[in-house]
Amino acid sequence: MENKILIGIIVTCILLLVIGVLRHRLEVLVNVLLRMVMGILGIYLLNAFLTSQNILLNVGINETTILTVGLLGLPGFLLIYGIEFYFTWFK
Repeated sequence: MENKILIGIIVTCILLLVIGVLRHRLEVLVNVLLRMVMGILGIYLLNAFLTSQNILLNVGINETTILTVGLLGLPGFLLIYGIEFYFTWFK
């Protein structure tokens, strides 16, 4: 009888741990996806603004830029524009 109770407690603990890990991964995935969408929108809007001001600094929206912004967030956004600025003005 005691073994069944112990096994029940262990199974319950493992089940709760699995649920916690899956929930955390889902939150991370949703966070990255939201940063990707906001990054695409930010790149598009900043490109439109810079073009209206006759500043030739356009970043393309492709897989690399989307992943960079999605994984790094605002620092990735700034990194992409910093690299584009460097290669536009100093090379």
